[in-house]
Amino acid sequence: MIEAKNSGISAFEGLSQLLVYAHDCLDRQETVWGLTTNGISFYFVLIHAGNPPTYQLMPLLNFTEPGSAVQILQVLKAIRKLQNSA
Repeated sequence: MIEAKNSGISAFEGLSQLLVYAHDCLDRQETVWGLTTNGISFYFVLIHAGNPPTYQLMPLLNFTEPGSAVQILQVLKAIRKLQNSA
C-alpha cells in the first residue's frame, strides 16, 4: 500500500490516509506493509490486525541523506521477499 504526496508536503501527512486504506486490507490479511512518501522522504509502516489494529512506524528515510537510496531499495526488496514467501 503506497500513499504519495506532493514534494512540498511532508511524507508524514499521508500517514492517516495510508492507515485508513490499510485498515480495509486487514480483513483479508494479518499484516499490511505501507509506505507514505513525498518522493524525497519515505516512511515505511507495518500495520497489524487486532482489536484495535496497531502500526509500527519505521524511521524516516530521506533521499537527501547519504546512503538512504540504498536503504530504501533494501527495504523494498525485503518487503517483496516477505510477500513472496507468504
